[in-house]
Amino acid sequence: MRCAGIALGLTLAALLAAAPALAATNGVGRPGYGKTLAREMCGECHVVAPDQKSGGDPLAPNLVERVQDAGITELALRAYLQTSHPIMPNVRLTAEQTDDIVAYLLSLKGVKR
Repeated sequence: MRCAGIALGLTLAALLAAAPALAATNGVGRPGYGKTLAREMCGECHVVAPDQKSGGDPLAPNLVERVQDAGITELALRAYLQTSHPIMPNVRLTAEQTDDIVAYLLSLKGVKR
């Protein structure tokens, strides 16, 4: 019985520690993995991190700045990531990759570049 109480306490502590990250994205996606994916898959053209100097394509939107817009929601990011663009390579993301990148980008809301 005592072990069950300890396990429950540890589980609750872990959930409380993770709450801020989960709240930012309704619990979907892993921002840490999303950051790595965004750098690898998008960072060649887009600015995807506050410490990134510039993207490789001057026409590519700066995603750190764009995500600051109140209209950039989880749904808007998902639509953006799943829509092909004429001047952008046709990148196909898995559902998990999309979740992770969306979680990462939403974690940047309020971050100044």
